[in-house]
Amino acid sequence: MRIAFNKPTQDFPLYCDSIGYQWQQDPMTRKNGYYAFHWLQSEMGTGIVEVAGQKITLAPNQGIFLAKGVPHHYESSDPNKDWQTAFFTFDGTLAQDLVNYLGVTDYLYVPSPSAELLTFPTEKFEQFNQHSIAAILDQSTEIYRFVMLLKQNDALKAFNRQNKEITMPIIEYITQHYMKPITNEELAGVTQYSVTYQNRVFKKAYNITPLQYLTEYRLQKARELLLSKPEWEIKRIGTIVGFQDTSQFIHQFKRIHKVTPQQFKKFI
Repeated sequence: MRIAFNKPTQDFPLYCDSIGYQWQQDPMTRKNGYYAFHWLQSEMGTGIVEVAGQKITLAPNQGIFLAKGVPHHYESSDPNKDWQTAFFTFDGTLAQDLVNYLGVTDYLYVPSPSAELLTFPTEKFEQFNQHSIAAILDQSTEIYRFVMLLKQNDALKAFNRQNKEITMPIIEYITQHYMKPITNEELAGVTQYSVTYQNRVFKKAYNITPLQYLTEYRLQKARELLLSKPEWEIKRIGTIVGFQDTSQFIHQFKRIHKVTPQQFKKFI
């Protein structure tokens, strides 16, 4: 059981208020919230956190970030079993601006923290258990890094959700139907999102729009046919991979490969 309190007597941009791990967690009720920003994670056993009208289960290797001043209560999910936690609290003159960037108003539940988040309290304990001004200034860099880790973790969760709901269904649909005409509206029917939103998510993930991806996929298939079926006419290959206009097929192929399909065949 390791715990350290480190609230300085003067203002700092960021400072560690407390840090601990292997803590046998007793029930805790804070009707007025905590005076600092609070990261809490479950090490062994399971806890229940009540905050903002929600009951959140913290299983081992799950965590929650609580904004300061937000009322909450937490305790072991089973009164007859121990709940071991790790935690880290911080504040400072720049802390609220950092948390605003994080987008947290009351709390942020993190069901799958990265390894760097999970090991933060144990790895930084000795460093944060120093009280000199120089040490506190060094700690501020690590606190900033901690908030960025939370931001990255939350962004990854959003990306994984969007990848599952939007980008992968689009790619699968294009893979199966690239030889036919495909519109943005048709893809929106697959994802059940608006064209504007799905295109923005897809472009953020792949740096191209769904229809640009479709064109590149068709050109990839055309290249495969040019290599495997050199005797086929250019028009036939273009039609098979989904280009309704042969001149458009030739234009797009040359744009990507710097040569026409016919010139490409000569290099085979």
